[in-house]
Amino acid sequence: MRYCPPNIRLRIAGVDAVGNRPLGVWTTEEIQGVEVEFLALTRLDAGNQRRLIPHSIRMLWGMIRFRDRLRSATVQTHRVELGAAAQLLLSPPKHVQFLHIDGKDSLAAGSDSFWKYLKFGYASLERHVLPRASDVVVFSGQGADRLSGLDAQVRFSPTWFDPEIAFPPQVFSPATRVLMVARIEPPKDPLLAVRVMASLPDEFTLTVVGDGTLRRAMEQEAQRLGVSSRITFTGAVPKERVGELMREHGTMIMTSHYEGFPRAVVEGLASGLRVVTTQGGEPNGLVVDGKNGRRALGRSPEELAALVQSAGDIAPSDAVDSVSYLSAPRVVAEVLRTT
Repeated sequence: MRYCPPNIRLRIAGVDAVGNRPLGVWTTEEIQGVEVEFLALTRLDAGNQRRLIPHSIRMLWGMIRFRDRLRSATVQTHRVELGAAAQLLLSPPKHVQFLHIDGKDSLAAGSDSFWKYLKFGYASLERHVLPRASDVVVFSGQGADRLSGLDAQVRFSPTWFDPEIAFPPQVFSPATRVLMVARIEPPKDPLLAVRVMASLPDEFTLTVVGDGTLRRAMEQEAQRLGVSSRITFTGAVPKERVGELMREHGTMIMTSHYEGFPRAVVEGLASGLRVVTTQGGEPNGLVVDGKNGRRALGRSPEELAALVQSAGDIAPSDAVDSVSYLSAPRVVAEVLRTT
């Protein structure tokens, strides 16, 4: 929102995760010092993956209830099923569909998406929705390549970092201070990060930023492997605090099975963190082995631990320089250019 071009007025319809917003009423909120119009469609905890009703179904019901308040010249949606609902319920003059991962990854093993049970339905939805959108922005190079075969206006976009939050420290922290920023959920494979720590020398520590259904399992695995004293869990913290934590560490680890274009990686590099990643943790080639981080070929704890140790040979300033072109003032206007 902070870097939205002045000729574009953005309003957000989404979820109330706190429980203190009126449903179906436009209110004025402040996000990072910027006033934003917000309409709560439903109440839910987006981090709660132990749910009986899919989050999208609850969002869809909110769209149906409050559709008269959602009319706009351009409607953006960030899930393909909500894109289908917008096209059907709102018939906007322009519909922009954002996709944050390669859609087929929603169906992969370890996914927490209900679509893994309806694989053919998801593919059919893509074929129906995307050609009818005026613009399709995909934050995954593989996803953009796959979807370019459809008769749709598909373009790939990188994600960005906010230079007011993610920036390098005056003095870089030791590479032995390792950071993980993620939802603690199955697609992120957080238990692998614990096993990596068990394969590292005692001087290495890990800070886990985020929360989720596997946090208790992480804690138990750390206890079983005898590394509890070297792992700190912060839980979910404000964005500004995430930036501070990045400047207090020297290495970032990404153990995900799949990602789109993970912002945590971009912000980490902008903060001077060397990033050690699985292939799925950063699939777009942003992390270049030996330049700004290390890329694992497999998923063994021993391989990742060796890469974490060797990442200390990389200059933090090289990590910062590698993403200078992804600063929000440069990228956001291009992402929004069709709206």
